[in-house]
Amino acid sequence: MDIAIVTGAGSGLGRYLAAGLAEDGAHVFAADVDLDAAEETARQTGATAVRCDVTSPTDAESLIARAVDAGGPHVLINNAGGWTPGEQFPDAAPEAWGRTLDLNLRAPMHLTQLALKPMAALGGGAIVNIASSAGTEDAPYGSPEYGAAKAGLIRFTTSLGDPARIGGTRVTCLVPNWIGLDRAHAEVAAMSPEERAQAAPLIPPTKVVAAALGLLRAGAGGTVLELVGA
Repeated sequence: MDIAIVTGAGSGLGRYLAAGLAEDGAHVFAADVDLDAAEETARQTGATAVRCDVTSPTDAESLIARAVDAGGPHVLINNAGGWTPGEQFPDAAPEAWGRTLDLNLRAPMHLTQLALKPMAALGGGAIVNIASSAGTEDAPYGSPEYGAAKAGLIRFTTSLGDPARIGGTRVTCLVPNWIGLDRAHAEVAAMSPEERAQAAPLIPPTKVVAAALGLLRAGAGGTVLELVGA
């Protein structure tokens, strides 16, 4: 049985990803900074809940160690991310926008680094980084630091495109547009009819999960898959 880690698994897309991997036969470590949320995911999916702040080096090391003790990790999905509403760059203080960079770029890089050695010992694994269309678009964006971090995550992925250099592990990246989670549906419902007509169609979360599983099974190292709504 594959041992899989999903970060940010306590809610939203992370919970869908944990459920999809569990249905695919993996044992999932559902990691989230909110332990209660991770435990709810565990109740729904049969996963193991782990309290983990991915921006904490100690927490990240402990998460990987738990997966190693269980015989893995074979799979890592770097899903945890986001940005806090309020002031963004250039109005936010450096420590505030720096936290967004840490969560969306530095943390996935560190977890990937920690996972590569044990994955190599298993003959190679598969890592999927969850980016965002905010990292590929060229229009003004509400959180420049978030857009920059996701752009960096995409380039980080392509930089690791040769599995032979990293112990046989395939590192890929999924770049979804607006995902149809509860918050997105609420935002669409609050729009005017004119705004709604111009908004990008929401992507069903199940479609994102299917794409992630496809990358885990067959994605070549360095693959970046952009995903848009129907």
